Amino acid sequence: MRRYVGRAVRRPPAPPGASEGGPPLSLKLQIELVYDPGCPNVGTARDILTDCCRDAGIPAVWTEWSSDDPECPAHARGLGSPSILVNGEDVAPGPHPWAEREPGDGPRCRVYRDGDAIVRAPPPSRVADAIGRAMQPEVG
Repeated sequence: MRRYVGRAVRRPPAPPGASEGGPPLSLKLQIELVYDPGCPNVGTARDILTDCCRDAGIPAVWTEWSSDDPECPAHARGLGSPSILVNGEDVAPGPHPWAEREPGDGPRCRVYRDGDAIVRAPPPSRVADAIGRAMQPEVG
């Protein structure tokens, strides 16, 4: 596991009379990027995460899990690469018929549907929606 910090997040200046720091960052927001070593699409997923965090006004910080790392948690082991989880939920859920990787196998590349297109990283709209839902106040 490693913590990843994307490019710097720049917040717009606070309006007059508003608190300087803006709203506090909710501790319930946990973002994870799961990838297979050698995945050619993990850089695109990092860029998408960085952009979505910036657009949401939160720091671009997440946890990365390499699927071959013994510390990779069970909930992240069976996902294709790259996968983005927000609070443990896949931003693009669906069936993941991945078999265990054998030593020497290449990455288990994953593709996504974005409208009529097939793309190689989670669509930014799905990532932004998942972050937005996670940042909503709890009601109850």
